Amino acid sequence: MLSAEIVTMIRIHGLGERLARAALASVAPDNRQVPGWLKISERVENGDLVIEIVVDEVSKTRLGSMRNTVDEVLSVLYVLLKSIEETAKALKESGPGASHASGRK
Repeated sequence: MLSAEIVTMIRIHGLGERLARAALASVAPDNRQVPGWLKISERVENGDLVIEIVVDEVSKTRLGSMRNTVDEVLSVLYVLLKSIEETAKALKESGPGASHASGRK
């Protein structure tokens, strides 16, 4: 019987080392309880966040599990990146010289 594996790699480019490490800390699970045939690894590589999902011994059921895992990871990343974007926007608006609620600068 031929053995195969499927690898899905998600790479978020251009975060920079500091932001990529913060993102890594927020997406890495605290308690990793996955079947032995499913491997998930996260790392920071040249300022990019890289998440790799590997399924060994491919079957229809395992492909469905991989798809669900990828969907979940993408959902978490979407929320994380939107949060970063909104925070950066708020910080830019409240930066030096920005108007405050009292009307003073």
